[in-house]
Amino acid sequence: MPRHTFGDAMPPHLRSAAIQYTMETVGHLQDVLRYSAPVLANHGWARMCMYRTGDAMDTIGFLVDEIALHLEHAGAGREEIRRRLAADRECLRTVRPARIAGLRYSEEAVRVMPEWVAGELRDALAYVLLRLPVMLRSAMRARDTLWVGRCLRPTVDSMDRLGRLANLFAAVHLDVYGEGTLSRYQQLVQQRPRAGMPDAGGRYFRAARDWGDLPVWPDAYEVKVFTLLAMLDEQCDGARWEGGDGRMRPAMRNAAVGTLNAMAVVTAENGDSPRYRLTDGEWVYAMAVSTALRSRLARAFPDRTEGDRPLLDVLRAAFHRTPGGRR
Repeated sequence: MPRHTFGDAMPPHLRSAAIQYTMETVGHLQDVLRYSAPVLANHGWARMCMYRTGDAMDTIGFLVDEIALHLEHAGAGREEIRRRLAADRECLRTVRPARIAGLRYSEEAVRVMPEWVAGELRDALAYVLLRLPVMLRSAMRARDTLWVGRCLRPTVDSMDRLGRLANLFAAVHLDVYGEGTLSRYQQLVQQRPRAGMPDAGGRYFRAARDWGDLPVWPDAYEVKVFTLLAMLDEQCDGARWEGGDGRMRPAMRNAAVGTLNAMAVVTAENGDSPRYRLTDGEWVYAMAVSTALRSRLARAFPDRTEGDRPLLDVLRAAFHRTPGGRR
């Protein structure tokens, strides 16, 4: 099998795709966290959590599909692409959920998300959020012939982790909703297996392949989201994310979930109300992260015009450590 390098770094059009899909994914993860809140017990947490989990999984899939298309154009064969996408072990939402031994829930019993399910949800969100800056950092490297592997591994692993979360939601509701309802909530029709990628039905950036460095202009919120991701990346740099049992370490999970909650506070700082209610403990952590963000932005953008720089420059500054950072 020939050894491909696929160039010195991720092509500019894929960088643009990575930026867009990362922003979309973060928004979906926020919504999953939002609708899991007990205060929304009567607002259909199951339906909305399944919708947004599927949306996050599919959005990451769009980026994987973009990279698969690039590999195909660069000369990789279908079997090599399947191997790189780990298509033989993907976790699909279309797999009929298995009943959890000894578990039967009535509609009344799951009006509020069970605490053990909420724990699995927080683990899954942390798993994915910790991997987004890994992929973005690879995308921003000026020279990196290994960018395909560095980017694909965290993205396909994230898709599978979200797939398992979606199947868990469905398994908990087997005695509450019919198969057709669960299928609709999981958005099974729109899922595209990695085994079929690249897929002609995907949303491709291929028309931009020759654009060069894109002058993508961010708004202030985008800058804050990416800076928060960079801060999370720094805080967890070198730390083991999972314990020996494969579960997310509490410190890592709390850091990631705290970052998602901080984004709700950041939105409130823009003059809006928080997107969802935080507990006292969550509010304290989110405020601490928000304070650190303001300090970071003050060092990186002393003229307070953080929204007036190309987003690619913002990303490079964030993931190469802004002035006053550690590296």
